[in-house]
Amino acid sequence: MGTSERWQIPHVLDLVAEVRPRTVLDVGAGYGKFGCLVREYSPAERVDGLDVGPPRYGSYDHFYTGDARELDRVLPADAPIYDLALFVEVLEHLEKSDAWHVLDLLTRRARRVIVSTPLGFRKQDYPETPFETHRSGWYPWEFGRRFRVHHLRLYPGVRSRWLRLPRLWQILALLSARD
Repeated sequence: MGTSERWQIPHVLDLVAEVRPRTVLDVGAGYGKFGCLVREYSPAERVDGLDVGPPRYGSYDHFYTGDARELDRVLPADAPIYDLALFVEVLEHLEKSDAWHVLDLLTRRARRVIVSTPLGFRKQDYPETPFETHRSGWYPWEFGRRFRVHHLRLYPGVRSRWLRLPRLWQILALLSARD
């Protein structure tokens, strides 16, 4: 099971606190830490999760097991239109065409989507856990071509601050469907 770096948490949570969602879908939930944190730092009344396997921490009202690329099949028909979907450190694990497809689906299933992903392509390959392999790289200007961008920010990772290497920066975006 994959996890993301701890230094991302305050960046994502600041944006969650700004959005103040009542319903949240955490796609690529991993350990389930954002399920816990969203409950603590937002007025969320319903927090659901989705991943290829169960989370370590049971912090979700509903948990859906399946591939995000099949979001419409994995989520039941009676699932709400969420106020917010979290797509934290998942985008880079998908081929670009699949990632665009999932973002299209998410922006129909949620009013807003938080995306956090590395800036550019960062090689990562784990043959024993194929869902952890990085398959695409992303740049900030790409999101505005397809979605309405409400918030866009780059922030340095821990190694970036120390080494001053821009390739280790992260993208944080708040997106919605274009009307």
